[in-house]
Amino acid sequence: MPEAFTLKPAHSFPTPSSIDRIYYRPLIPLIFSFIAGIIGANYLPEQTWAVCSGILLSAGFIIYSICRHKNAKLSPLILFFCIGYYALTPWHSSSIKQDHVSFYIKDAIKWEISGIITDPPLSQDFRTVCILNHIRLSRPNRNSPPVSVRGKIRVIIYGKTDNLNIGNRLTFDSKIRQFTNFKNPGGFDYFKYMTFKQVWGNAYTSFKKIDIKPSKNNLQKQLSAVRGKISNLINQSSGGDANAILKALILGNRQQISKPLREAFNRAGISHILAISGLHIGIVASFAFFLFTSLLSRFKPFLRHAWTRKGGALLSLIPIMIYGIMAGMSPSTQRAVIMVGVFLLTFVIEREHDLINTVSIAALIILIIAPPSLFSISFQLSFTAVASIIYGISRIFQSKENPKNIPSHLLKTVLTFIIVSGLAIIGTAPLTMFYFNQISMAGIFSNMIFVPLIGFAVVPAGLFSVLVLLPVSSNAAFWGLKICDFVLSFTIEWVYRIANQPYAAVKTITPSVIEIICAYALIGSVLYLLYPKSEQIPHKGPQNEPDIEPQLHENSRLSRPYKTIKSLKHRLPYSFSTMRIMPVSGRKTALLFLGISLFVLSADILYWVHKRWNKKDLSVSIIDVGQGNAAIIEMPGGQCALIDGGGYSDNAIFDMGEKVIAPFLWRKKIKTVETIILTHYDADHLNGLVFILKHFNVSQVFANHDTATCSKNKDFVDIINNKQIHYPLYNTFSKNIKINGVMLKILYPLDNFADRALNDSWRDSNNNSMVVQVSFGNHTILFPGDIMKKAEDELVDLNYDLQSTIMIAPHHGSNSSSTQAFLKHVNPKYIIISSGRHNRFGFPEPDVLERYEKNKIITLRTDINGGVCISNDGNQLSLAPTIGEKIWINK
Repeated sequence: MPEAFTLKPAHSFPTPSSIDRIYYRPLIPLIFSFIAGIIGANYLPEQTWAVCSGILLSAGFIIYSICRHKNAKLSPLILFFCIGYYALTPWHSSSIKQDHVSFYIKDAIKWEISGIITDPPLSQDFRTVCILNHIRLSRPNRNSPPVSVRGKIRVIIYGKTDNLNIGNRLTFDSKIRQFTNFKNPGGFDYFKYMTFKQVWGNAYTSFKKIDIKPSKNNLQKQLSAVRGKISNLINQSSGGDANAILKALILGNRQQISKPLREAFNRAGISHILAISGLHIGIVASFAFFLFTSLLSRFKPFLRHAWTRKGGALLSLIPIMIYGIMAGMSPSTQRAVIMVGVFLLTFVIEREHDLINTVSIAALIILIIAPPSLFSISFQLSFTAVASIIYGISRIFQSKENPKNIPSHLLKTVLTFIIVSGLAIIGTAPLTMFYFNQISMAGIFSNMIFVPLIGFAVVPAGLFSVLVLLPVSSNAAFWGLKICDFVLSFTIEWVYRIANQPYAAVKTITPSVIEIICAYALIGSVLYLLYPKSEQIPHKGPQNEPDIEPQLHENSRLSRPYKTIKSLKHRLPYSFSTMRIMPVSGRKTALLFLGISLFVLSADILYWVHKRWNKKDLSVSIIDVGQGNAAIIEMPGGQCALIDGGGYSDNAIFDMGEKVIAPFLWRKKIKTVETIILTHYDADHLNGLVFILKHFNVSQVFANHDTATCSKNKDFVDIINNKQIHYPLYNTFSKNIKINGVMLKILYPLDNFADRALNDSWRDSNNNSMVVQVSFGNHTILFPGDIMKKAEDELVDLNYDLQSTIMIAPHHGSNSSSTQAFLKHVNPKYIIISSGRHNRFGFPEPDVLERYEKNKIITLRTDINGGVCISNDGNQLSLAPTIGEKIWINK
């Protein structure tokens, strides 16, 4: 019944070794070794010589084994591991040479930059983002010749830039800056993400300062013209959200898909429809294969030589390639074309369609071409979904009987579609939780409705309109796209209805790698045990074998291979005629995996329950949010508070709450933040809180209600009102908040600061910041917001006990703050400066750093040390920066 088999040979031949079982499907272990090598290259120190030696030794042993007719044992696995390790080397920053663009980034010199746009420009509200390749650099206003460099850069162009296309050469003056990360524990490595795309730096300019030259590539010009013509026709035949989706499905252009529409598709569990992937390419290939095989079956020569399916498969490669090229050949599209192409080629070579081998070959080809694809979310989700479907269907549908009538056939089709959707959703759920922290509860239902409507109606009709009808009649193509617009408009309306249901999707915490492994082991074991495979009935010996040798003429050339096989058959260590498959350890193995995964997951749950709700110490995490402030406070007993949320000026460009703060909390298994304290309403303190308020459980929000700035933050206030979160006026709540032994004191501003601001012009947003002191046991941490000299002086005159072990630098290390008098009263041992690298304000300023040094204060900086985790058990306190050594403080 189980699937882990042993081979029982005839007579007294020995059973196969563990090595034989490893190579039962040779592609599987080899590709896993290749993947392990890529992972090793990504996380282990570079060992080029050792890897090259491993390649030579393992290859030599394989050649020796072949020549001596011996078992190569594990040497192929070692070879593929080393090849995988070496394959990723060109994508490492340590492997680049001096003719690379990264060598011209370090000094931040202003260059005259000339480069060709290689990817579709990304238009945002007030700027356009382009990727440039084939770069030439020269110094402005100098006669030095330009230098051609390898590698790509990203250029951000401010202003209206509607006339940019792939192939245009841009020339402008700018510095090239290195990508930076938000350096928090377990955070996303943006620098590595961009280097895997071979993009090494950022440049900034405005539309008025660039020189644009058209592409010299005639083929590229023609392709851009065709895409432009199709885009214009789509604009004429559709509008709104339907227009955006139609462009995404036909041209691969997802720029116009609005954030609410994208979120609706995510919540409905059908976001995969928006990106051209295996689903779309597979549908096109299916239609093309059916069409071409039907046409070829009408010609007797093709029937006579059994070339209808072969020819149909070969001809089907043409439309999928055209579709891929027309859609821009994005990485996900390339992977889909390769996967579907490999499957079609199995018809040509007349091999049985073993889906596992087909998927393995496709994955191996993709990883050989671009090893960093392994770390791509779309690659992982695509192949995990396919693998889950293949494994699940092989367990659930073991009967080969065809339905006897049409109702039974329809029932089986619907049931199969539901099961396939369910397997894909369940199989990708751990990865979806890891990357997107969301699971769609409506996914199975939505896929049943919308995949046929969009995938099997809109995509074929749209492609038929632009590829077949448009060259013949633009009017016919217009009406074809008009039908697509009608279907999409109806579909989008219902997607919004489903997405707006309260439990259409739920936000989740981030699972760890061990939790993901256990989840897959659990899913696989349960499927194995619930749907055991039927035991095969073996032949008992040679005497029961049917004579399958063909009756061929004695001297026929075709008879010789069969004679050779027959003569060799009884010399083999395993007689294929007497070999039988015996389920010996499969069920035990499945039960073992099930038990281990349940045990580990149970232990993991107990660990996090203890860590969250039974903790006795205070943990404060100063989060690296660039130029801004954010700190999460985890108190004894499990309650949490968030002081500020960082943020940029426009959440549409980058949402700090969504991209940095929320993932940090989810990694800590936090979905509830009982208290939010906003020091003041500036964007670099507030904007990150909008997402937190919307997607986390928040009980109360404390802020100063500064009328001069509060009214400008409508989204923030609207979410609080809509969710009925406690949001008291500043002069109505207690300034001493005690939670499980932790005292939160709001020391500033004065209750009547708003009245005083009418006469005191210095009482602006920064100087009205709330100053919060967090005390537990013998240690205190001071959060002074962005107060400056006047506010610091007034706070000192209030005669509060300001002395604190740690202080967050006022106003990010500005020279307008951190006066000598204020530092003397606070007397911190450590100051943490929360500021962004290369920020336009120059924070922290040199005079302030010198002042800290004179007062013998040790500084940590988020732009250098990353986020800082502070642990306080009441007596001993520790500071653990993301980059740097851990520091211990005793009181």
